[in-house]
Amino acid sequence: MIIAIFKILLSIYLMWKVSSSFDLAANYLTRNLGEGIKGPTVNAVASSLPELLISTLFLFFFKDVEGFSAGFATIVGSSAFNIALIPAIAYYFARKKDKNLFFSIDKNIVKQDGFFLLISIILLGLGLIIGLNIYYSFLLIMIYVAYVLYIYKKRNINIFNPKLTDYKKKFNNGMRFDLFSSILNLRIYNILRVKKLNNFNSLLVIIISVMIISFSCLMLVNVVEEVSNIFGINLFITAFFIAAISSSIPDTILSIKDAQHNKFNDSFSNTYGSNIFDICIGIGLPVFVYCMFYPPIAVDQPIERLGISKIGDYILNGNLLIWSVIILFILSLLVTLIYRKGIINVKNIKAIFIIYFSYILLLLIF
Repeated sequence: MIIAIFKILLSIYLMWKVSSSFDLAANYLTRNLGEGIKGPTVNAVASSLPELLISTLFLFFFKDVEGFSAGFATIVGSSAFNIALIPAIAYYFARKKDKNLFFSIDKNIVKQDGFFLLISIILLGLGLIIGLNIYYSFLLIMIYVAYVLYIYKKRNINIFNPKLTDYKKKFNNGMRFDLFSSILNLRIYNILRVKKLNNFNSLLVIIISVMIISFSCLMLVNVVEEVSNIFGINLFITAFFIAAISSSIPDTILSIKDAQHNKFNDSFSNTYGSNIFDICIGIGLPVFVYCMFYPPIAVDQPIERLGISKIGDYILNGNLLIWSVIILFILSLLVTLIYRKGIINVKNIKAIFIIYFSYILLLLIF
């Protein structure tokens, strides 16, 4: 068990540290994009890679409904964490400098991102009912493509405004030529001895970052399976708490950084964009590839593993997956209704906390 805890902490540490290099490289490559589009696209994709990789690894390692349910739990748990807790955490860190601070969010962003998120969750639930096949998964992927095209058209207003000096300043401030310190903190630019930012070395940093994140996700998948076997807990429950929360670390860090630089729209839209990416791509893409080689996934197939405890006869099937989607939809709807006012303050954060922990309680009951 000590080894399992060490693996969890190590995977979180790796994703946490490498996210800084990934963030700088991704933002440099997309420096021409306007505010409000980076959050739900570039930052969302970058920070949601763990969920996508974990979902894929679970599905292809187990090749059955249990593997799918574990990846599904990672996506659902991460989505709930993202929409309810990440804005609150980002607000807390940004508020340290100003106790009277409140987030002012573009109401149109709330409406647009909230609409696509709720549609994605509805389609996710329908997929569990009608069947997870290649056509359904392709539809999920197309929903994300439509979302990206829509927000690009609506928000990309500062397209020719690179502001290279901002990235060069951030790059120079982060340079440390101590090799040991660079390796310990995963400063990939420093390890590669990069002297000047350009597209090639930034792309190389992204590739290396993805490799490190993939290794971290592989450790998390192994830990979830180990904990499930040790305590006799179903993979769905184990993945929901261990993999989901751990994989949300990059999302949290990116949103905190945006909030601290007064990029509230990017900080907020990163949360929604990450959830839409998780649902449409994190589930749609692995299922699409899986169905190209294997039969469609039958979520109503019983799983012959113990449920919440060794005492119970609990059998996980499609009903729990469907209930988790219904509860996630209600959570997302309530939180979006709070956000639609365009303001995040202490009062709103308290209400969202109550909603989130009620969500956890309801899911455990079902």
